[in-house]
Amino acid sequence: MREVEVPVLDPSPSQLRLMAAAERLVARHGLDGASSRAIIRESGHRNNSAITYYFASRQGLLDSVYRWRSKPINDHRRALMDEMVAAGTQRDPEALVRAFVTPYVEALERWRPSSWARYTVASLAQWPVVFMGDVTRDVKRYEGTEVPLNVTLELLGWMREVACDGREPDAGLRVAVLVRSINATMAAWEQDVEEDRLDQVPLATLADEAIRLGTLVLGA
Repeated sequence: MREVEVPVLDPSPSQLRLMAAAERLVARHGLDGASSRAIIRESGHRNNSAITYYFASRQGLLDSVYRWRSKPINDHRRALMDEMVAAGTQRDPEALVRAFVTPYVEALERWRPSSWARYTVASLAQWPVVFMGDVTRDVKRYEGTEVPLNVTLELLGWMREVACDGREPDAGLRVAVLVRSINATMAAWEQDVEEDRLDQVPLATLADEAIRLGTLVLGA
C-alpha cells in the first residue's frame, strides 16, 4: 500500500484539487454533508479511491485542508504576536483581537471568492461551545509535526488571561463566543460574495467592526 504522510505539507496539483473540493463542500454542506464520493466528484477525479490514494483517509484529507489554509494565517498571526511581546501589549484587548482578525480577513480577501470561514464554522460545529480544550487535545495526535493551529490556541490563551480578569470558566466562555461570532460573521460575508448579493458589506468594514466590538467584549 502506498504510504502517505498526513497532513500533506507540499500538496501536488492532484491533491490540491481534492483539497479545494473538500473545502468548498464542507463550507456549503458541513462535515457530514461532504462525503468522500461527493468530494471526488467535485474535484473532477475519476478514481473512486483518490482520497485513500492521496491522503490515506478522509480525515487525512480534512487535516491537510486545515493545514493548507491555516498555515499562512497563523504565520502572519505569529508575527503579530511576536510584535506584541516586543511591545509588551500581550494584555491589550485591541491588540489581541487585531492579531486574531487581521490575518484572517487578509487571507479571505486574497482567496476571494473564499470558503475558508464557512469551513471553519463547520469544523467548530463538531466541538463544544468552549472548544479550546478539546481542540488542544485533538492536535496532540500530530506529535512531531508542525501544527499551525497551535499559534491560534496560544493567542486564545492570552485572550483568556484578559477576559473577565482571567476568571474561569467565564473567561473561556467569553473568548469562545467572541471567536465563534467573528467566524460566523466572516462566513456570512463569504456567502454574500458567493451569491453576488448587491448589499455586500466591504470586508475591511467588517474587520474594523469585529475589532471594535471584540475589543469591547474582551475588555469588559
